[in-house]
Amino acid sequence: MKSSWRLGAAACVGGFALMAYELVAARLLAPSVGSSTYVWTGVIGVIIIALSAGCWLGGRVADYRHAPQDVGLLLIIAAALVVATMLNANNVLRWLTTALDEPRIQAVIAALVLFAPASFVLGAASPYLAKLNVSSLDTAGRSVANLSALDAVGGIAGTFVTGFVLLGAIGLNETLALVAGILLATSWLFMPRWQWRLRALMVGVVIIATLSGLCAPKRGDVSVETPSAHYSIVNYTNNGRQIRGLVTGPTGVQSGIYLDGAKDLPFWYTRRMVETTIAAKPRTVLLLGGGAFTMAEYIARQLPNTQIDVVEIDPGLENISQQYFGYQSLPNVKLIFNDARTYIQRTNQRYDVVLIDVYNGSEIPYSLLTAEYGGELARIAHEDGLVVANLIAGLNNTPCRELFAAFDAVYRRTWPHAWYAAQHRDLSRGNYVIAYSKKPRTMPAAMSPLQPLGGTLYTDNFIPNDRLYEACRRAVR
Repeated sequence: MKSSWRLGAAACVGGFALMAYELVAARLLAPSVGSSTYVWTGVIGVIIIALSAGCWLGGRVADYRHAPQDVGLLLIIAAALVVATMLNANNVLRWLTTALDEPRIQAVIAALVLFAPASFVLGAASPYLAKLNVSSLDTAGRSVANLSALDAVGGIAGTFVTGFVLLGAIGLNETLALVAGILLATSWLFMPRWQWRLRALMVGVVIIATLSGLCAPKRGDVSVETPSAHYSIVNYTNNGRQIRGLVTGPTGVQSGIYLDGAKDLPFWYTRRMVETTIAAKPRTVLLLGGGAFTMAEYIARQLPNTQIDVVEIDPGLENISQQYFGYQSLPNVKLIFNDARTYIQRTNQRYDVVLIDVYNGSEIPYSLLTAEYGGELARIAHEDGLVVANLIAGLNNTPCRELFAAFDAVYRRTWPHAWYAAQHRDLSRGNYVIAYSKKPRTMPAAMSPLQPLGGTLYTDNFIPNDRLYEACRRAVR
């Protein structure tokens, strides 16, 4: 094939499509399966396996054929399989989460069903392109290297464009449709005239399937994409009252408001955290983890003379909170869009109360469960300050207690006095609010003294975060 620029374009588009597809894969699984290391491992591992298998088979077929039109056909098939992912994802994930209760297996099976087929076909196209681009043995190395470099350039572009632009500008389905469209457009570079009717028919079928997926009726919940996360806005009833909640993963609601206009907080743990904070009569409060900023707004109204700094990693949540949760900016609230760990490392501000409510689904990020984090937090808390944290764990079974103890160890070495309130009387897995102080102090009646649990103090170098949370979760199924 003399037009090597076509081969280069196909290699670049293949790299772009693959990386965009991989990023969408993890975001697509997050609401149903989660976004832990287990999920990323499953997605990346399965896609690499599929790519390798595709390369193996594609290389052998390419040795027997020298047909440029095969590349166009592979690109059309890959586009059709990307559209199939868009059309079938909800049904597959709904079945998986109902039939299985192991996130590692869920992630692997979801990746095998939804993402492996298209990745396999894209992998098969690579050796075809290499075979077509080699004109002599003297330049074989250069010819293959050029295509590999263009594939890498496409992958780099796919990573940055998808991660920094597409996921925050359009939805996941729209991103998949765009990937399919790029693959379809590139396939026309490899269509001989005598096959154009058949190829046009195939492209038309894929386009119709894409449009049907984009125009399908949406479920009642509202989905919102930002550059860093996927959110669902859900309405539900609890104890006879309508609640609107912000959901970021398969378990739990991160923030919520009552839809009847009441300004009180709907969740047990936020009420306990606020009660403990108000009792401390702070002048300055730091809240790590803003969510929809419902707790920050409530505290600000109760303590109008207290400065409240809220650190939230996703700036997109400010618009979400205003649009769906009625958040109103107050003069004593400052929103700081930064990673929680990064902020406490860099700030010189000191606080009377530090509230910690940072969650990724139902897990605290590992960076907030280590000795180094505890030392950095101690630097910004006043000597007579209070640290109040939300934890999902348990005290009445060994795996959940091990998680609780690891959490407790982070704070206990600096703040020896601790109190807790439990969501469940039997101390099973659920929300706990724990307060830590360097000195004895009077606490609200709901808070009971917490004796040291003797937990392992993990470090940034090693913390088995996913294992601790998964063991606790499985222990109370």
